[in-house]
Amino acid sequence: MRFLLFFAAVTAAAQPAAQIQELSHRSQVMAAARAYRVYLPPAYAASRSARYPLIYWFHGYEAENPARDAALSAYVAIHPVIVIDSGPADTTGQFPLYFPELAEHIDKTLRTIPDRDHRAVTGSAAGGFLAIFQAAKSPDLIGSASSFGGTVDAPAGPQDFDVDSSLADLYPTLDAVHIRQVPADSSLAELLDFHLNAFAHPLPRPAVFSHADPYPNFGVWGWEVVSDRRRPAFTTLENVSRSGFRCAVREWIPAGAALPEVKLSVTSPPLYRPAVPYTVTYIRLRDGKVRHATQKADARGRLTFDLDGESYEIGVGPDAGLALSGIEISGAAWATAGQPVQARLKIWNMGTARSATTQLKWESPTPGVSFQTPGSRVSSLAPGESTTIPITFTLDRAAISGARIVALEGDRRLSIDIPVYPAAPAFDAYQIVDGLTVPPYTRPLGEGNRDGHAAPGESFAVLLPDAGAPRAAELFTNDPCVDNTVRISEAGARISVPSIRPHCEPGHRIQVLARIGLNYFALEIPVWYRNP
Repeated sequence: MRFLLFFAAVTAAAQPAAQIQELSHRSQVMAAARAYRVYLPPAYAASRSARYPLIYWFHGYEAENPARDAALSAYVAIHPVIVIDSGPADTTGQFPLYFPELAEHIDKTLRTIPDRDHRAVTGSAAGGFLAIFQAAKSPDLIGSASSFGGTVDAPAGPQDFDVDSSLADLYPTLDAVHIRQVPADSSLAELLDFHLNAFAHPLPRPAVFSHADPYPNFGVWGWEVVSDRRRPAFTTLENVSRSGFRCAVREWIPAGAALPEVKLSVTSPPLYRPAVPYTVTYIRLRDGKVRHATQKADARGRLTFDLDGESYEIGVGPDAGLALSGIEISGAAWATAGQPVQARLKIWNMGTARSATTQLKWESPTPGVSFQTPGSRVSSLAPGESTTIPITFTLDRAAISGARIVALEGDRRLSIDIPVYPAAPAFDAYQIVDGLTVPPYTRPLGEGNRDGHAAPGESFAVLLPDAGAPRAAELFTNDPCVDNTVRISEAGARISVPSIRPHCEPGHRIQVLARIGLNYFALEIPVWYRNP
């Protein structure tokens, strides 16, 4: 027995240890010195040519964790990977803008494999949220991202006009990134193994991408956006390719009100022939107004599109083709998993010539999606003309990112994301708050005559009992009587403050899905006569 203990001790002592270095650099983005810790594999010092993939660990303001630090060191000691511990990480302000600078600095000073396929981010607490948020913000720099017990909702964006953000809303923009979220009591080694496997099996750069960003100015995949926005919102780019894209500035995603007062310019990468004119079609989706413009690519082959914050579909060139720009759920107030979803998709002809009659083929990368029919026929459309086509599909169980519907038009892929919710029980023990202040809330919710009913011209919140106290819910409905674009945040929770449109007739009954935490409830809210 003594011999076995002695052998084990000698073996442990002989095991090479990771090299740990405490370093810093001067950050222009942060306007200060930034410290970081480096974990280098034992073989790093033995070779001057070997390069290594890199995992960034973001920590927040949590207490020091010697056990976690020891686990990171032990992992690097036996795996060919470098780990950088950076923080404290903030989800607002300059820190999300700092990562590209840090990555560039590390690639210049350490023997990394300096590409997105071999660069990963992870972290705990706020750092776990930031890791996946950073991957959504910089998918062109990051190949895999994970969260080790991180939060799923947090404010994000510029200091003083940050916006409430949820990782679930960002998942549709993460097609090119391997993603994993695990509880804080999971195996750290297994989470790091996930990243090593992602290094070995990188996802390709997308031919078509979507992006949502709370910062007014940003770049992604070579596209650059500059705006004059100085208020909380997201700028969204969808179905971006050489043929065009969809763009809007919204108070929140995915369905917040558009902000037409914002001015922005979107500049492409060098995708076009330098100094050659191109026909660009602009369609304002609110009213279908079509504008054609002739724009010349610059000396580098880039086009710049000047827009306001409304929702636009933009097509480039005479053969821009069809665009899938909107969806309306029919026969229900929301889409429910496990039940057939009937929807109508809006299709536009973005080219400058009449489109041919086309047979679209349906598919979905979302597991569990099945279609009632494999495709749909789209009749010939004049330039700037639109049509709606019916589609019925089923998602067998709810997914974080909903269901992605893809229409194949030859070799082109038109996609749109549809929220799909779990089945919810009917619930009638709710309270309408139309201008009252109800504890634990410290400000009035909604605006109305405070009679506890939803009436035309009023806005309101819905309270449901939660652990013995009333809690305002996030609401979902497609009822035309409801404007559901207003949402506020209180103590980190999302609260919907919808309004009843003035034309809505009293007696109409609104079907609403309410969410409190992870729980969903189906409500029926009658429209009331408005009393003075």
